[in-house]
Amino acid sequence: MPAIFLFLSTIVGPLAAKILTSLGIGTVTYIGITALLSTVRTYLLGSITGMPADVLAVMGLIKLDVAINIVLSAVTARAVLSGMSSATGKKSSLGHVGN
Repeated sequence: MPAIFLFLSTIVGPLAAKILTSLGIGTVTYIGITALLSTVRTYLLGSITGMPADVLAVMGLIKLDVAINIVLSAVTARAVLSGMSSATGKKSSLGHVGN
């Protein structure tokens, strides 16, 4: 029975430290990225509202709002992957693109 407690204590301590470190880095990354993206989104919306109606109609036809959303989502995904890599020490990716 004491061997089980010794085994668990040697595993639980470092595991708990690793989990808390990962959660801390993830939280800081999430808060920073959220603040950055909300600032960028506010700037973009402020720039778009002053445009003439004809320009806004063309922007709607070419789905510029969808393109902006895709770019901001890609930035978020990249930041999450980068945060996971730095927290775990392992290289994580969604796959290989190109050669």
